Amino acid sequence: MELVTMVDEQDNRYTFKRYQGYPFNKEAIGNVRDHLDKIAKCDIKTDDVVLCVFPKSGTHWLYNTVMMLRSGSLKYQGTPVAMEFHDFDEIEKMRSPRTFASHLRFRFLPEQMKLGKGKIVTITRNPKDIVVSLYHMMQNMGDIGYQGTFEGFLKRYVTEECFMGNGSWFSWIKDMEEWKSPNLFSLSYHDFKQNTYENVVKLAKFLEVDHDEEFLRSVSQSVQFDNLKESHKVSTPLGDRWKHLSEGGRLPVYRKGNVGEWKNMFTVAQSEEFDMLFKEKVEKLGLKIKPRFE
Repeated sequence: MELVTMVDEQDNRYTFKRYQGYPFNKEAIGNVRDHLDKIAKCDIKTDDVVLCVFPKSGTHWLYNTVMMLRSGSLKYQGTPVAMEFHDFDEIEKMRSPRTFASHLRFRFLPEQMKLGKGKIVTITRNPKDIVVSLYHMMQNMGDIGYQGTFEGFLKRYVTEECFMGNGSWFSWIKDMEEWKSPNLFSLSYHDFKQNTYENVVKLAKFLEVDHDEEFLRSVSQSVQFDNLKESHKVSTPLGDRWKHLSEGGRLPVYRKGNVGEWKNMFTVAQSEEFDMLFKEKVEKLGLKIKPRFE
């Protein structure tokens, strides 16, 4: 594993860990190789649920929805344990039923999950909104791997050097679409926002939890963005894991949560260039996904 730092002509600085050609966030545990080996060999329980989500696509939103459905409580549960960012002892000590997360590409998930053990839930979002949200989050944190302009970050985001998803968003989605096991349930960020209750019902069915309509509607209301943002501010306990990057260790994961926020950040030229690249990548990789660029 090597630590790579790239500096472009505008002095934008980009740092990540590289292992076997793949980029990883520099906050990933250890030398990557050993930790990936632990993940691959992880003993998955039949009632485990892993949220495998590209960063800033709605991970906390999805996590708290799943936790409410699985616990039967509307209590806000904060930030999930992520396989690549936490020592494996934390996952092994969790009581069943366990719910944890990952931003890794699907190819790095536990081998037992590839054989159909446990459940995986993901949520996909417009990649333009993702990059805007990623950039603002990085601006609100310490050195998580990028220091520079939005223009500079956008150029890295569309390449296979994007450490946030072990490569570009396009490659991450390709891995997801090639997942063959029926233990995967996928949501659309845009549809979840527009039709929250209907998606909560579908998610509850996939998770095999039995709740009445009143509770499901209460979950749908509790996970509205403004409610989650306020709960995160007052209910997420301070911790050591992220205290070197954020005040008190509480990650700045909620900003606006809007669909179409990219319009306030992209220039016309950036948008046109991205749309051309999107079309090219979708055709080249044979992607089925068709996010709405509203």
